[in-house]
Amino acid sequence: MTNAAPPIQALVFDFDGTIADTEWPVYEAYRAAHEFHGLELTLETWVSVVGTADNPPVDERLRRELGHEPDPEALRIADHHFDLAKQGVPLLPGVEALVDRALASGVRVALASSSPMSWIEPHMTRLGLIDRFEALSTVDQVAAGKPAPDLFNLSAQQLELDPATCLVLEDSRNGFLAAKAAGMPSVIIPNRITKLDVHPDATHVIDSLLDFPFQEFGIQ
Repeated sequence: MTNAAPPIQALVFDFDGTIADTEWPVYEAYRAAHEFHGLELTLETWVSVVGTADNPPVDERLRRELGHEPDPEALRIADHHFDLAKQGVPLLPGVEALVDRALASGVRVALASSSPMSWIEPHMTRLGLIDRFEALSTVDQVAAGKPAPDLFNLSAQQLELDPATCLVLEDSRNGFLAAKAAGMPSVIIPNRITKLDVHPDATHVIDSLLDFPFQEFGIQ
């Protein structure tokens, strides 16, 4: 006889690629800047750093690969794509409905992101979510980003909850590994980038948060 899993008391969302598809314009920024210099940056290469804090700024990455300073025009092209990521990316389908339904059911809502607060707070404000999230854990608050468990550990501490009662919503392999290391169950919602690298141990994988299995996790 196995013990039943504890009831879910909180949802802990990743941001980039889970709440909003900021990952695509950021990839386009890096890809276009590389292409300007005749370099290829494939999705297969890019997906390995998605969800981590290990990807250096575009100018630094180019400097390493070129062995000299990148062309300023390449950085201006990258900045155009970064502006798109900052200003025009909407919520992904199902996010707002899930947040509202969780809160209505007494399930708390938090965020754990490998991006810094300077990226997260303006986005969450622009998207109208900032007041609905009880806690924001960002990479500038911890020693290590995903796939280390630090961000999710911090979320559990902020909420004063057992990690096993916190359900993580993630898009990436590295996010899944971080949640697993923190002792948190997870639902993985791969996007057009991270669908290339879904961890084989992920047991709950859905196409969209519109397909979220509410009954399975006891959310009314």
